[in-house]
Amino acid sequence: MVDLVKIRKKKAEGRRQKAEEETANAPASAEAPASAVATPSEVVIPEPPAPAVAGDASPAAASKLEQFKRDAGKRRETEAARAEDVSSATAALLELLTFVIAREQYAVDIERIVEIVTPRPVTRIPNADPSIVGILSLRGTIVTLVDVRRKLRHPAAGEATPDTRIVVADFGSEMVGFVVDRVLRVVKAAASEVEPHPVVHATELDSSIRGVFRAGGALTILLDLDKLLDSRALAASTA
Repeated sequence: MVDLVKIRKKKAEGRRQKAEEETANAPASAEAPASAVATPSEVVIPEPPAPAVAGDASPAAASKLEQFKRDAGKRRETEAARAEDVSSATAALLELLTFVIAREQYAVDIERIVEIVTPRPVTRIPNADPSIVGILSLRGTIVTLVDVRRKLRHPAAGEATPDTRIVVADFGSEMVGFVVDRVLRVVKAAASEVEPHPVVHATELDSSIRGVFRAGGALTILLDLDKLLDSRALAASTA
C-alpha cells in the first residue's frame, strides 16, 4: 500500500528545497559583472571650463596695454615738466619801466610804480637833506620827491622839457617820486638776460644798480628801486 502522506511530504520538501535554491541563486544572477559597474572612485566628472574674466587678453594685447601705460606715464611726466618750465620762465620774466636820465637809459620793476605824472609845483622843506627835493600833492596824497640824479652821480637837471616826467612809486608806508628826462616804454626781459654792471670807474660802483641788459638795441641799466629811493642811503652816498 502506497503511503500518500510520505509521498506528499517528500514532494513538499523537494519543492521547498528547490524554492530555497532559486531564492539563494537569484541575487547572484541579477548582479551585473563587477567589471561592468563603475565604482564611485572610478567615476570621472569633467571639470567645467574656467569662466572668462573681464580684461583677459592675449599676450599681444597685454603687451600693448603695458606699452600704453608706460607711454601714458611718460607723457604725464613730460607735460608736468613742461608746465614747470613754463611756470619757472614766467616767474623769471621781469616787467620793467624804461626811462632816460642824463642821456643814460635806466629801468625799474614796474610792479612798484603807482603813477607817472607831469611836473608840478614842489614845496621845499626847510633844513631837509639835500637828497630831498621837496614834497608835492597828488590828489590829496603827499609825495616826497627825491633827487635820484645825485644818487646816480649825474649833474643837476636843467629846466623841465615837454618830455620831463615824475615817476611815483610805492615805498613802504609813503609815496616817493623822482624826476626823469623822458619815459620810454614798458619792456619784458628774462632775469637770465641781466648781466653784472661793468664798472669802469670807482664812482660807478653803486649798490642801487642790479645789472645791465639790452632793450631795443640800447644798453639799459636795471636799478634796485628800494635802494634808489631810500633817502637815508641817498644822504649817505651824496654826503
